[in-house]
Amino acid sequence: MPTHAFTIAKLADAAGVGVEAVRYYQRSGLLAAPNRVDGGFRQYSEDDVRRLRFIKRAQALGYSLEDIAELMSLSATRDRLRVREITRKRVAEIRERMADLQSMASALENLADCCAQAPEGSACSIIAALTGNPEADPNPVGVDRAAQAGIAGRCASVRSSTEAHRRTGGVAA
Repeated sequence: MPTHAFTIAKLADAAGVGVEAVRYYQRSGLLAAPNRVDGGFRQYSEDDVRRLRFIKRAQALGYSLEDIAELMSLSATRDRLRVREITRKRVAEIRERMADLQSMASALENLADCCAQAPEGSACSIIAALTGNPEADPNPVGVDRAAQAGIAGRCASVRSSTEAHRRTGGVAA
């Protein structure tokens, strides 16, 4: 890595981020904006490159900007207990999100299966579930009531789980 100062563009390039990301992190307080030197340019150091890489790695692991700021401040204090607490909290949030995503994937798979089993000309069970209207097309052309009732029965649990997911805002109960 060069030992000279970086312009904002070279800093961004060296850290693998865009110039606007550098400015955003400065506005957020995660990266200091150095004073301007002759010619009006800001000169950044290798420490700034390392700081930006830290931010990007932490973001890739799902830490919030607030957590990243705290982690950066803790790096000077060596408070490993607090770093672990922040990390374990993030792990719990990721696991909760994974469970929500798995529930969503199952509901979508079930909706697709219901759609595939529905007779031609009947209402789309996916659209009905998304609109919250189980009777999206009460009189589908060419579909007898018995077939429609069978599809509705098999897909009712999909609609109720989709509705429960919507009511809870996607949070697992």
